[in-house]
Amino acid sequence: MEIIEFLLNDNQIFTTITLVVLIALLIGIVVADKLKKYKDIDANGAIALMDEKDLIILDVREDKERKKGFIAKDIHIPLSQVKNKLDTLDNSKKILVYCRSGSRSSHIAGLLTRNNFEQVYNLEGGLQAWQKANLPIKK
Repeated sequence: MEIIEFLLNDNQIFTTITLVVLIALLIGIVVADKLKKYKDIDANGAIALMDEKDLIILDVREDKERKKGFIAKDIHIPLSQVKNKLDTLDNSKKILVYCRSGSRSSHIAGLLTRNNFEQVYNLEGGLQAWQKANLPIKK
């Protein structure tokens, strides 16, 4: 009871509201992570996936980024065009999505799973993580 009185004290109300908001955000992040239908994988996990013949590697970076290098045997569809080109991708195959850092590709991985793609993987850390692991890129 003393904790509640302390938290509701006029001097502590801002702290209490901040604490409640932070707890709500944390719960939201945990729930969102549990609800996502794609898997985040690191560069080594991506290499293991590449041993399978039914894998689509999807680069969602912009054209100017691609000039700096890309993963061999990938398909390039810039982020802004993916939604309009979903029908060009085979939803029965596994799809590994990547971008520069993993942020945009996670967005597209979510889009793919919402559009009946069941085996979707996001390259965590994107091409930066790929290069950090000293894995080859094409130019």
